[in-house]
Amino acid sequence: MDSKSSVKKQKIFTPIFLLSALITGVFSVFSLISPDTLSNNMTFIQSLFATQYGWVAMIIPVFCMMLLVVLGISRYGNIVIGGENAKAEYSIFSWISMLFTASIGIGIIYFGVNEPIYAYILSPASTQAPSVMEAAREAMGTALYHWGVSVWAIFSVAGLVMAYFVSKHKIRYLPGDVIEKSFGKRKWVPITKSFMNILAVVCSAMTIAATLGLGSVQITTGMNQVINIDNSYSTILPYLVLILLLIVCLFASTTKTVGKGMDIIGRWNVYLAIFMLAFAMFFGPTRYILNQVVQLLGTFIDQLIPRNFDMFLFSLDPTYSTTWDVANNMWWISWTPFMGVFIASISKGRTIRQFAFTTMTIPVIFMLLWHAAFGGVALLDKVLGTGKIAQFALENPDMTFFAILQTMPWPKLTAIATIILLIMFISTTVTSAALSLARMTDIEGKEAAPVRSAVWVILMTVIALTGIFATTLGGNEALNSIKSLATTLSYPYLFFFILMITGFIKQLMKDKPPV
Repeated sequence: MDSKSSVKKQKIFTPIFLLSALITGVFSVFSLISPDTLSNNMTFIQSLFATQYGWVAMIIPVFCMMLLVVLGISRYGNIVIGGENAKAEYSIFSWISMLFTASIGIGIIYFGVNEPIYAYILSPASTQAPSVMEAAREAMGTALYHWGVSVWAIFSVAGLVMAYFVSKHKIRYLPGDVIEKSFGKRKWVPITKSFMNILAVVCSAMTIAATLGLGSVQITTGMNQVINIDNSYSTILPYLVLILLLIVCLFASTTKTVGKGMDIIGRWNVYLAIFMLAFAMFFGPTRYILNQVVQLLGTFIDQLIPRNFDMFLFSLDPTYSTTWDVANNMWWISWTPFMGVFIASISKGRTIRQFAFTTMTIPVIFMLLWHAAFGGVALLDKVLGTGKIAQFALENPDMTFFAILQTMPWPKLTAIATIILLIMFISTTVTSAALSLARMTDIEGKEAAPVRSAVWVILMTVIALTGIFATTLGGNEALNSIKSLATTLSYPYLFFFILMITGFIKQLMKDKPPV
């Protein structure tokens, strides 16, 4: 009996799991004890790195876009993940829904609506524009650049690389194994592989923990809008919300029908998001939103390539590119380890062509409409209105979305819908991350054991909990420091990501292309 239980323990608590969990735990304790110190140190490292290598972060999305287009129109586009006769496990809608809700879903409510305001106030393209009209147009374009095709190109390539190697060459769900398969027995491969795998796990855990904490705070804000909770209870509300999310995510990540559950939640997430979008278009300033859609589409097409190369070298604020554009791209790079694993796990039966074109069109169209409807309304209030929404964006960003809803009919009902949407977004993000981390810390890199998935959910929740606790003691620095740490960890991972792409291209050329 003892031997059996010890074997079971060894399979769950693997060396890579224990080491990465320990490192993650140490960082989370540091963020609780001294969030200001951690945030300042991480910001300094980011600034140092961005100054020297920010140009790499700027051209990576362009390279990913070019790679996907070239593969999509070539014979390689016919390659089917899982083999020529593999059948897709999910419909296109379900597949895209899960990709969307597992990645940037929560962000479109928390950060997405604030982006046009930030760009209008801070971006040299706006602040140095010759007119208010030009500044507002540039601000909307910058916001969509931060959340549009660049993001999806990065995620799509990360998922494609992992899916190709897992299905074609039977590697484990570990980014480092891509390097080992591609570059063979070179002397630098073993240490690179091990370091990359540990870094991928820690980076993913910190990224999702920060997202979970920020999402919990925003849910609390929404509940205060609906119920008007007494101050004596409002301080404990974020913890109650986090416990609720913990229970939901634990159940979602350990149930036997997790794939079906993710499919259902992903689809309903998108249904509700589409409903919120349609509501804003019908009951908000409809003519303005439709005009904004047309104008933003033109700006997007005009800036599609040039915006990715703009370093603002001769502007009055030459640091903008490194502190905003580069940092934004690196934040998305920090998502690639677990997103690559998650996308690979749900993409059986999909072709490279579908990776190339579906993921870079459908979600981007939705983001364009969302930015026009919500971010556009926030910017309208800043330029021609009272400026109250912009004040929320600068001082209390988790309130901005609810402030926009206050300008439309039935704000309490739409606030309830937003709370539900946030809960589902966070649940799918954390669950997909936990499943990915469970695979990445499996001894064989294949099995997402329920116990290991549950441990990762608990660990990420504890990190978010420490961030919220420290935030209640002294400002927003704790959660920001966790987010800053995740972004900083993505800087070395950027070069591993480039190495993965290089190995993928090398392996594609080596493998026989389809006829």
